[in-house]
Amino acid sequence: MQEKRLSYNISGAVEATGFTRSRLYEAIRNNSLRTFTVGRRRMIAAKDLEQFVAKLQRDSIGKVA
Repeated sequence: MQEKRLSYNISGAVEATGFTRSRLYEAIRNNSLRTFTVGRRRMIAAKDLEQFVAKLQRDSIGKVA
């Protein structure tokens, strides 16, 4: 059984979401995705990452790709 992570570094968030590093950094820059630092490492709380993905999903409902 895999434990649920509480936070991710950028590489982990890329792996968890499938988004590119550039897309995540863009979201961080425009304050769509909250982060925090531990030492020199930028971290993203799992709940913030989940909320970010959920918002993208909600915003895309009804849009044609």
